[in-house]
This record gives sequence, C-alpha cells and structure tokens, in this order.
Amino acid sequence: MQNLTRRSCRYISRLLLLVPCGILTVGNLTAAPENVEKVSDGLLIKVGAFQVELAVINPGTFVNPGTLCLSVASGHPPQRAASSFLAAADSTSQTAWTVINKDGLVGVGTQAGKLLMDPHTGEWTLEDGRGKVLIPKCALFDMAVKSAATNSEIALSMGWNPGQPVNVYGCGNGVDMLQQTKAKTGLGNGRAVLPYYWSAAGYAVLAVTADDNKPAYWAAATNTDAIVWTFPGTSADLYLMPGSTLKAAASAYADLTGHAPVPPRWTFGYLQSKWGWTNRAYIEDALKHFQDLKLPVDAFIYDFEWFTAKPDYELPPEGVAGYSDFGWNPVLFPEPAKQVQDYKNQGVHFVGIRKPRLGNLDTLTMVRSKGWDLHGSGSEKDQARDMDFSNPAYRDWYNRQSAGLLQAGVDGWWNDEGEGSFTTYYYWNLAEAEALSRYEPGQRLWTLNRSFSPGVQRLGAAVWTGDIHTSWKVLAQTPVSLLNWSLAGMPYSACDIGGFKKGVLTPELFARWMEAGVFFPIMRAHSQHNVSAHFPWLYGTDALNAIRDALNLRYRLIPFYYSLAHETFETGVPLMRPLVMEFPDDPKVANLSDEWMMGDSILAAPILQSGGKRSVYLPTGKWYVFNTNSTIEGNRTLEVAAGLDEIPIYVRCGSLLPLGPVIQHTSELPGGPLELQIYPGRDASFTLVEDDGETTSYQKGLARRTVFTWKDSTRSLSWECAGDYAGKDCFQAVRAVLFASDGKVEIESELKTSGLLHLP
Repeated sequence: MQNLTRRSCRYISRLLLLVPCGILTVGNLTAAPENVEKVSDGLLIKVGAFQVELAVINPGTFVNPGTLCLSVASGHPPQRAASSFLAAADSTSQTAWTVINKDGLVGVGTQAGKLLMDPHTGEWTLEDGRGKVLIPKCALFDMAVKSAATNSEIALSMGWNPGQPVNVYGCGNGVDMLQQTKAKTGLGNGRAVLPYYWSAAGYAVLAVTADDNKPAYWAAATNTDAIVWTFPGTSADLYLMPGSTLKAAASAYADLTGHAPVPPRWTFGYLQSKWGWTNRAYIEDALKHFQDLKLPVDAFIYDFEWFTAKPDYELPPEGVAGYSDFGWNPVLFPEPAKQVQDYKNQGVHFVGIRKPRLGNLDTLTMVRSKGWDLHGSGSEKDQARDMDFSNPAYRDWYNRQSAGLLQAGVDGWWNDEGEGSFTTYYYWNLAEAEALSRYEPGQRLWTLNRSFSPGVQRLGAAVWTGDIHTSWKVLAQTPVSLLNWSLAGMPYSACDIGGFKKGVLTPELFARWMEAGVFFPIMRAHSQHNVSAHFPWLYGTDALNAIRDALNLRYRLIPFYYSLAHETFETGVPLMRPLVMEFPDDPKVANLSDEWMMGDSILAAPILQSGGKRSVYLPTGKWYVFNTNSTIEGNRTLEVAAGLDEIPIYVRCGSLLPLGPVIQHTSELPGGPLELQIYPGRDASFTLVEDDGETTSYQKGLARRTVFTWKDSTRSLSWECAGDYAGKDCFQAVRAVLFASDGKVEIESELKTSGLLHLP
C-alpha cells in the first residue's frame, strides 16, 4: 500500500536531478581512535557502556538528501527501528555522503549537513552544509542516565543556543499557541502531540524508539543549555533534518514519514455530519433541504445509527449476542447499496463511523481466542473490546468483514476513539487501505480520525479536533490546533463546526464558524445527538444566507485548494499555513494563529468573536481586499468590522487565484469557465492541476497541469497545458479577471493547450 503514497514518478525524477546518484564516501579514519569504526552507512562509536551510530539514513531510501540519524543502544550496536513512523524505501534515489575526520571530530556529511562527534567525550553537534552550527556541542547523555545493565530508558541531550528561550514548532496541539516550550508526547480526544519539532536554529528532529507505542518525549534541561529527549527502552534513533525554514522542514519530514496523497475531490466540499440521523426519511428530507435551499454539500457523515440501533457504550466487556459490527441499520438503510448510489447520484457521498472495538459476543470470543485484541489496554472501559490492528491476521479478517460495506458504496470512514495505543490509528488506517486495495482497487482512501501518529498521513488519513464544546472560546482556539497539525505533518484537518457538545449555538456563532471553515482544509459540521442538528436552515434567515454565501465561496475555491493538494503531495508543504511559514523574518507573526494563509496567496482572517470586529495584521508588501482592486500597504494592523455575511480576506500582490463557478456539489465540475483572478503588482504564476478526482492514477502521471504565468510589465497572461488527462470535469474555458488600479478588466478565452492574453 505504501507505493500508493509516494510522489509521482515525474516529480521524483525531477528531484533526482538535484541529488548525486550513487553513494560517495570520501575521507578516512586512519588517525581515528580505536573506538571508531566505519559501517555501511556511517560510523559506529563506542562511548562508555553505549554504542552510537552517526549515519546517513539508508542511502537511497529518501528523496531528501540531508537527513542524518544519531542512534544509541545499550551494550550492543544500534539497529534502527523499523518504525511505522517512517515511509517505505525509495530505491530510485541515493544520497552522496562523506566520512569526516577532522580537528578531533569524526562524523558523516551530506550536501545539506554534518553530524559530528568527539569520540573521546561523546560531545556531538549538527552543522548545515555551509558549516553553520545548528545544534551546539553537548554531552550525549543526560546526567540522569543509568548504567546499561539497569537502564530502562535513554536520555539524549541536544545542545541549545545559550541564553535563547526554547521555542519550537510542529509538536502538535498540546498547547494553544504555535511556539512550544515543552511537549508531553501522546494522543487523546482531538489531541496529538508527536515526537517531532522544528527549531528556528535551522533543523527538524524526529525521535524514534524501539516501540512506537512508547514514544520519546522532550523537555528543556534544567540549568543547562540543552534539550533532553527521553527514550523509553534501551535504544534511541534521533533523525535530524537540516532545514532553514518551516517549508524546508515540512518537505524533509514528509520525505521521512511519507507524503500525504491527494484526497478525493469531494472531500474539499462541505461535509454534513451529525449523531442522530433517525431514519431514511430524515436523511432524504435533509438532502432535499440542501437542494431546495441551494446549499452545496458533498457528503453526509453518519454516526452509530448507520450500522446499529443502539451505541455500544453500555455493553459489557464480553459483548452481547447479536450485536451488529459490520451490518446496516435497516431503519436508516433498508436498501443500502441502492440508497448510497441514489444519494451519490445527487452528489452526496457516504461516510460512516467506525470504532476500534467489537461488540458481538461470538465475534469477541473468537478474536480473543486468537490473541487479536489489545487485552483491555487504555483507560476507557470500552477499550476492553479494542482490537490489535497491528496484527496482520486481524487486519485480514477485518478487511474481509468490510468487503460488503465497500461494495455497497462506502466512500470514506470516520475513525473514532482509537486512542488505545499510540499506533492504533496508523494500523487501523493500514487495514482500511488494504481492504480498499483488495475490493475497490485504484480508489483513494479517505478517513477522518480523532488523533494521529507520524506517518498516518501517507495512507490517506485526515483528522479532526475531537469532541469540542460549543462556544466562542473554542472557535477562537480551533485555528491554532489545525495550524499546529499542519506543522506536525498532517495537512488535512477539521473540527466539529458549531461544536459537538452542549452549548449555546447562536445564529451568529454558527455563521462565523462556518465562515472560518471555508479556510480549513476540511469543512465539516457535526453535533451530538441531544442538541439541535447543525443544519444551516435551523438558525434563522440571516444565518442561512451568510452560510450559503460561505458555502458558495468554499466551492468556488475548490480548483485552488485541489491544486494546492497536489503541491502538498509533491512537496510536503501544507495547504493551511501559519503566517510564520510564509513570512519567517517578521517577528510579529512568530506566534500569530488567529489569521492564516491558504497556500502562499490568501490571508484568511475570519471573525472569531462576537460582535463582528477584529484586528488584522498584514505583513510587509501590498495586499488586495479579496475580489476587489482595493489595495492596502502591509506591515500594519487594521481594525476591521464585518457584517454577518462578510469575511475579511486578503490576497498578496502578485497572485493568481483560480476560482470555479458556484455549484451544488463537486460532481457538477467544471460547471462553467474557470475564473483566473489576477492581483497585479508583480509577476506571478500558478499551476492548476486537474485529474479524475477519485483514483490514484494521478500518481502515474494521469493529470492535466496548466501553468498560468502573469507578466506584470506587459499585462499579459499566458498558459501551457501538459498531461494526458482530458476528462469531462476539466475546464474548457478561462475568464481572466484583472483587478487593475483603474477598475476590473475581464477577458474570456478557450482553455487550449497554450494561450496568450493581453489585458488592457
């Protein structure tokens, strides 16, 4: 399955032009101490009771040429763990590296960096390719380390610049800010804190233990200029990725843990979820409301009720006879395949909830006899029935039970409450990927998960922030969680728009939450069974109209978002970005999270508090008010007031923004000409990517890529199309819209293989 998550062959081939082919080892160890030995991919050094390897990770494994690894084991040579965090090998590229033996230090180096150690003292350091120190010299071990014979964990010290505060990015959503000073690794309800971060010193780090379910964690060392990583067990792998920017770190981290494939196109539309769909008539009445009220929607997401009449929360540990784990609830789906196909014909896909546990007594007896359960691990009583998805035999059985569901037309899975172990979501998604490959080969997997560990993104997983409350405070906190997950390697995230748990969802709060959702990677509303459904028509005319406008804008942005998803697949850089990712030299945005970028063009600053007012900071440069020729010089803070149907949105000078027409679901694409908005002031380019939206064939090059180029000095727009895809969903015409200082200029043309327009 992991072959489905690598970048396209064409993109890899282009990258390989930048990476020397073959393994180059120069330098020698003639004068090195006896405790230093050259091994196949680096150096082995004995330091007291420990053995340390400085390595270029498996030359030829990853596209990124700069990842190095420091590995430690007690009493024996390190053997890097075969971790679920790491992507499969890519044998098409190899990394050039060199042995270093100079000035009392030994180590390994690539074009991107050098990992060096003093073999006498164990002090080590990391430099970039130009010799700049990224990690200052520091003793390898924390003072608390025990002897190898009794040690149950390894603590590795990493030097930190003296006098500088510990601030890193990308750990996950353990705190409500972008910069983090500590992170206790773990998963929870809508919480994912990973053994990863990027430092502004110019490197990223991923820590891997011998057991992924006992992940490493870090903290600033007391009274020392160091960070200490603690590794449960007797071995430690510290993957080090030189990278001067968050974008460079995102690319290196994706190379290491796997690139997120492009999700199905329908997942970029609006997804309506709820707990408590009561029957077939209720589903079809909701669908009719969306259609009659001209509210775009692309999926209904169903809770327990789609497969069982009653939730399993009150079941005993042994389960109950007759419980349905893999069936359909006939009250909602008396004709499953027919209904699912009928709804899909109307543009609405099916996503059903799944739990990591079973409820049927006979099934539980069988699987426990085979040792397929997690033996009651975890704190929740329901986890006594959790299954061990890391067991291939269980995954095979689980997949066979899922066959009928997939063949009936299930389009995606909603994986809930899988926090029984750190890797449950990974292996659960692996099972679902294997089942899809077996029964619906070539289709894209899409799942929505309540948490994640490194690497899950390469399987087609998305995440949401769990069972949140309904309040303005929670709305205001949501963007930082999603941005932190973007920086942690998970580009596709969502929240329960409107909040899941009880609270006062006023029309204003719901409308503003939906408007913010326009600029989330996944736009999904959800609600608990004992609150009013989060349907747009239940909150008054003003809110309904504002929500309709927001949904129409979301759908117009799909060509832009979908092309960004291809960029994410190729580069690892997420769609939703904190401003610090685009403006790293601006100290005012270092910890700013209540406004953010979509790609490198749109700055979204939705209203996140009651009253319709907010402050907006615009970084240096010229900005346009979206969809107008009104410009604002940046490096300033604006005080903005917005009506209920207005969203503060700004576009960078020198941007091309592809927008589609207003449609009711993505199956209606193209629906008319592509509108290419031109925000002048600088030269600009944008690559529009189109494919079938459903299969993995884009990974084999079956896509149309249209490169639009704007020359500001001549006010000319040109384009070149390439690629073999020519489906009926491709745009056939383009309407160029220039927001000139003296007014808006529009010209329409056929979207042929190439073209040139001069805008007056």
